[in-house]
Amino acid sequence: MSAPLKITRRSMLMASAATVGIAALPRLTLAETQSTAPNIVWVVCHDIHAPLLGTYGNGLATTPTIDRLAAEGTRFDHAYSVAPVCSPSRFALVTGMYPDSCGPANQMRGIGHVPEEFKPLPILMREAGYYATNNVFTDYNCDLDPDRIWDECSITAHWRNRPQGKPFFCVYNYLITHESRAIHFSGDLKTDPASVTVPPYLPDIPEIRTAFAQNVDLVDRQDVALKTLLDQLDEDGLADNTVVIFMADHGGVVPRSKRYCYNEGLHIPLIVRVPEALAHLRGSFQPGQPTGQVVSNVDMAPTTLAIAGVSIPENMHGKPFLGAAPQSREIAFSMRNRMDERYDMVRTATDGQFRYIRNYSPHRAYGLHNAYEWQLHGYQAWEREHLAGTLTDAQDRFWQQKPAEELYDLAADPYQLENLAADPAYGEQLARLSTALDQHMVAVNDNGLIPEGIAAEGYWPSRAEGAYPIEDVMALAARGLQKQTENAGDFVAALKSGNEIMRFWAAQSLLMLGVIPDAVRPDVVACMQNDESGHVRCVLAEVIGHTPDGAAAGKVLSDILFSDAEPRVKLLALESLTYMPVEYAMIARDAVEQAPRVGDEYVTEAYNYLSLKLDDLYRPDVPTYFGGQPKLGKPLGDPRI
Repeated sequence: MSAPLKITRRSMLMASAATVGIAALPRLTLAETQSTAPNIVWVVCHDIHAPLLGTYGNGLATTPTIDRLAAEGTRFDHAYSVAPVCSPSRFALVTGMYPDSCGPANQMRGIGHVPEEFKPLPILMREAGYYATNNVFTDYNCDLDPDRIWDECSITAHWRNRPQGKPFFCVYNYLITHESRAIHFSGDLKTDPASVTVPPYLPDIPEIRTAFAQNVDLVDRQDVALKTLLDQLDEDGLADNTVVIFMADHGGVVPRSKRYCYNEGLHIPLIVRVPEALAHLRGSFQPGQPTGQVVSNVDMAPTTLAIAGVSIPENMHGKPFLGAAPQSREIAFSMRNRMDERYDMVRTATDGQFRYIRNYSPHRAYGLHNAYEWQLHGYQAWEREHLAGTLTDAQDRFWQQKPAEELYDLAADPYQLENLAADPAYGEQLARLSTALDQHMVAVNDNGLIPEGIAAEGYWPSRAEGAYPIEDVMALAARGLQKQTENAGDFVAALKSGNEIMRFWAAQSLLMLGVIPDAVRPDVVACMQNDESGHVRCVLAEVIGHTPDGAAAGKVLSDILFSDAEPRVKLLALESLTYMPVEYAMIARDAVEQAPRVGDEYVTEAYNYLSLKLDDLYRPDVPTYFGGQPKLGKPLGDPRI
C-alpha cells in the first residue's frame, strides 16, 4: 500500500491543482467490474459556498458537469457543514460524529482521540465487503491512521485498483478551490471582476471584486476535473450501479466566509445522483428536483452506510437521508472554536430559513487577525478601509465586538445584515433555535467549553463523573453573556470552584463585562496570581490588564511565557497580551520574544502579530504567516511540515 501524502498548508501549495494519477490506471473489463452491492463515490471539494455554482444560481459560473449532475440527481438547497473550516468538518465526514463531542477535534487542527470502540466509516465499509479508498487528502483532526482505515490512501487510489467483483467506496478530494489557490492564484483571470456582485457587508473595492472573480474561475476549473472522474465511471460501465455524492467540506474563501459562522462559511453544495437501477435508495427524492430538506455533513457517514445496507452504530450523531429507512432533520448545528492561532467560540443552528448564532466571546471582534487568512488581499484591503474610516456601518461591523446572540431571516436577508435577536416579533424563532442549540450541546457533551489541553478534554475524559458539569458550565457562561456588572460578585465566587472549567468560565464571564467593579478587583488579582490553572490565570490577567493593576497582569503573563507551560497555555497568554493596553503588555516584551522557541506554529504566528503591534509596526499588508517561522531571527523549524 502506498503511504498517504502528508497534508500540510505548505504541501497544499506543492500538490497538483487536481487529483492526479488516475487517468493512467488500467481499465477493467465490464465483467470484472460487476458487483451486486451499490458502489459509492464521494467527490469532496474544498471551500465552496453553494451559491458559487451555476446550478445554485450563479450566472457567472461555467459548470456544465455539476449542472448535469444536479439535473440527473438531487440538489440539496439547505446542506450545511458542522464547521466553517476544513479539519473539524472532515472529522465529521469520517466519523459521523460532531467534532465538539470529542475535543480537541473541535479546534482547528486539534488531534482528537477517537475511542477504539468507535469504528470510522471506511472501516465499517471494509467490514461490509467494500473496497474503500481515499485520494488523497485526509486532515481528519484526530488520531485515526489513514493507512489503517483505508484499503488505499494515496494520490493514485482508485476503484480500478480493487479486487475483481468487489463493490467500492471511493473518496476523491480536490484542492482546486482551496483557499491556497486563491492566495496563490495562477493563470489568467477569466471572470471579469466588474461582473461580480459585491455583498453589502464588504466594501466595493478592486481587491474584493478580484477575490470573487477568482472564486468563480476556481469553481469552473473544478467542474472540468469532475468531468474526468464521471467520464471514467461511464467508460468502466459503472455509472448505472454507482451513487455519486458531490459536496464541499465547508463554505467559501472570500472575506467573511471560511472560518465564520454565517451562511457563507457553512452553506455547502450537495448533489446526490442515484441511478435508476438503485431508485429504491432515493427515498422521496426525485431526479432533477431540488429539495429544501435540511442536511448536515455529519449525516454523510450514516447515509453512506444506509446506501450500502450496513447498520449504523449508535455513536454516530448523523442521520441517514437515503437508503431503506431515511430520516430527516429539522435543524443543522455548526460551530467554531480555535481557528489557527485565534480562540473564538461560536455555536449556531439553522432550520434553513432562520440562522441563530451564539457568540461565546462577545468581547472579541469578528475580524480577529489570522496569519494564514490575512494572506488574502481581500482581508488586507478590507482592514485598510476600516482603519481609514471609509466603511459603511454594515461593512465596519466585522471589525467591532460581537453581540451575544444573532438571528437572521435567511429568506428575507440572505447576507445576514439585520440582527433580529432583540426584536420581540421574532421571539418565538429565537427561543426555538436557542433551546434546540442548548439541547444539542448537552446531548453531544460539547467539549468547546473546555479549555484546550486540560485533562477533562476528550470523548471519554469529558464524560468522567464530575470532570465536566456541562449544564452548570453552560449556565455560568450564559450569565456571562448577559454582561451585567451586578453578576461580578457571583463570578468571583465561582473562581473558588474546585472545577477548573467552572473557574475558566467565571474568568471568561468577568472578561466579558469589560469593566470590573473596584470592590471585587482585589479578589480577582489574588486568583490571577494563585490559581493553579494556567488557562484561568491567562484570562484573569487580561481582565486585570484593563485596570490600574495592569502591571501585575503583565508580570503574570510574562511568567507564563518564561515557564514550561504547554503550548496552548502560552498561546492563550499571547492572546491576552494582544488585547491588553500596550503599556501593560510591554512588561512581558522580553518573554514574548521567547515564544517562537516553543516550536508551535500557532504560537509563532500569534507572536508575529503581537510583536508587530507592540512595536507599532503592524499594517494590514505586513505578512505574519511564514509557515511556522518567526518573522525575524533564526528559523526554528516547523514541526508540522
